[in-house]
Amino acid sequence: MSLMRTKAWGSACAASALLVTISACGDASEAAEPQDDFPNENIEMVIPYPPGGGSDVLFRLMAEYASEELPVTITPTNVEGASATVGSRQVKDSDADGYTILASHQVVAAAHHNEIVDYGFDAFEPIALGTTTPHLPSVSTEFSQEHGIEDLQDFLEYVEANPNTVNWGFTTGSEDHYSIAAVLDAAGLDTGILNYVNYDGTGPQYAGLVAGEIQGMTGDYASAEGYIEDGSLLPLGIVAEERDPNLPDLPTVQEQGVDYTLTVDRGFFAPEGTPEEHIEILAEAFEAAINNPEFQAEVENLGSYANYLGPEEYQAHLDELDAAMASLAEEMQNF
Repeated sequence: MSLMRTKAWGSACAASALLVTISACGDASEAAEPQDDFPNENIEMVIPYPPGGGSDVLFRLMAEYASEELPVTITPTNVEGASATVGSRQVKDSDADGYTILASHQVVAAAHHNEIVDYGFDAFEPIALGTTTPHLPSVSTEFSQEHGIEDLQDFLEYVEANPNTVNWGFTTGSEDHYSIAAVLDAAGLDTGILNYVNYDGTGPQYAGLVAGEIQGMTGDYASAEGYIEDGSLLPLGIVAEERDPNLPDLPTVQEQGVDYTLTVDRGFFAPEGTPEEHIEILAEAFEAAINNPEFQAEVENLGSYANYLGPEEYQAHLDELDAAMASLAEEMQNF
């Protein structure tokens, strides 16, 4: 799929859509003419999550390193709400000039397939994939000690024997919504076997778990590290092909008999119609940042991995993610 896509916004524009980039009938996100001096002002990076979660931490780190490769600063802004769709919609409807970009992941597709919004990845131009992070389904230490739960299999056996008694935190339409559904499905259990409690982001989920509102949730090491170290959180397994060096004694879910892997793939998007030249400049900055050994070391300490993909490769990867989200969309809509 081309990075430069032009929409025909009605019959009056259809004839001219093949000849011009910007239609007179365009919406709020009209394509901009390429600028020879792009970028000449700071770039806003919209993070559609509250401060403090894994996404916020990693995206801010990527913005810091990428800014070193540009003559301007990439400024992160948290625009949370409505399952990360307030922020994504803000970027979608912004001027398509490269000065407002979205920092996000599978939530774009998950929210679409859960009918929270009427747009998905195709509403954006992919810039670059930055990091991959394994999921970490976890329960509170208090809950695990009360019921003798030490790993994922213990947990699955418990919920099978005690359906609809465990409160599980998630964000509707986010990748953790998909992840828990996929784990249960791969284990042969009904995806509705838990009591699902919706929170607007990972940070509020941790707060709910510590407060005893929920017994479990799905996060990642970047956001869970402090809770693991203070003893309030017990990871059940790592959703990856290999164990995490930060948690070498924690088996993967595959090692525990559940044939499933998922990484949270964090990357960057611009509004549809953003000039290809601007996309390329941003992608080059992120490529240099992500391939920086110092950045890679910091990311690995957070339980994530640098994984640069340029615009075309990232688009192909997004197509695969979108298909995976679609496969469980109906079950996800049940909770």
